[in-house]
Amino acid sequence: MQKNVAVFFGGKSCENEVSIITGTMTANLLRGEKYAVYPVYVAQSGEMYTGEALFEVSAFKSGSLQKRCARAVFIDGMLYERKGKKFKEICSIDCALNCCHGMGGEDGAVAGLLNLNGIPDASPDMAASAVFMDKAMTKLVAKALGVKAAPFFRISEGDFRRRGAMALRCIEERLGYPVIVKPARLGSSIGVCVAEDRARLAAAIETGFCYDTVLIAEKYLGGAREINCAAYRSGDEIIVSECEEPKTEHKILTFADKYLEGGKERAGDFPAKISKASADLVKAYTKLLYRRMNMRGIVRADYLLYEGEVYFNEMNTVPGSLAWYLFCENLSSFSQVLSALIEQGICDYKEKANKILLKNSGVLGKISSVGKSRK
Repeated sequence: MQKNVAVFFGGKSCENEVSIITGTMTANLLRGEKYAVYPVYVAQSGEMYTGEALFEVSAFKSGSLQKRCARAVFIDGMLYERKGKKFKEICSIDCALNCCHGMGGEDGAVAGLLNLNGIPDASPDMAASAVFMDKAMTKLVAKALGVKAAPFFRISEGDFRRRGAMALRCIEERLGYPVIVKPARLGSSIGVCVAEDRARLAAAIETGFCYDTVLIAEKYLGGAREINCAAYRSGDEIIVSECEEPKTEHKILTFADKYLEGGKERAGDFPAKISKASADLVKAYTKLLYRRMNMRGIVRADYLLYEGEVYFNEMNTVPGSLAWYLFCENLSSFSQVLSALIEQGICDYKEKANKILLKNSGVLGKISSVGKSRK
């Protein structure tokens, strides 16, 4: 009997279009005798859609998505389609896979929706998603686990508007120039700038605040090599990929490098041409972070190799194309990995469902009224 799988993609994010590629690819690979797949597109407005047309990228180019697809609604683990005021039950969802990149999806929003609806989740849970969406929180987790990361400074927009000059001085004193400024909760290199002096630093911060209310400034490690490594869990085993080294002609890996000039999975060295000691350390760090944060699904950890040292950079809990190219020689064989993720998500949900939930502690029976004023 087929299992019903919902594949979420899109999201209230600058990375919505990139997520469409990941989501449609995943939905088509899972579709077959074993799984009945239901694509769920989250528009940048937050509206959710479902329908057969969502299996094709072309559906998002025509501008007629609202006419071709129904609104999607989840109630008690059931997927419904809504047309006007009418709701039609589609099916009960056995498991869901999150392919949303960025805020409104990768940050724990989809995980929270699934958790409230009692739907097994084949992707990282709310805690890991929320922590690793925030680059400043990510650095704190890495430090707590003994994973080396570049020095950084967190900048909130409210504080910067009140004490901007002080923030600039702190960055200069703690990090020096050059520094790299990033929106704390975005990906795909959006809003990322390198600054060599105070004027450029102030401009980079203003640019960053166009995308997010929290930024981080990091010591720029000029000439560092970016090294990536992915992982997923199957049963008790954490499977870690070989390392890759994406290439760029710019100071940092740009959005165009990743998606507009052939795609990240086709530009770089795989396996990365680095020492065995460095590769082993990258894999060990990746496995440590995955295990200690109790993660699930495919994640990709990004590192910087600088002067022989390995620095953890960030964790992508929903990597582009789910990093299939780090596990499989061809896309068709990736369906086996996706199947392992679905079965793991269902297994984890069953284990959690067996835990005791205290439903009635008797507290309300001892209270006559709350918040009512006395006359």
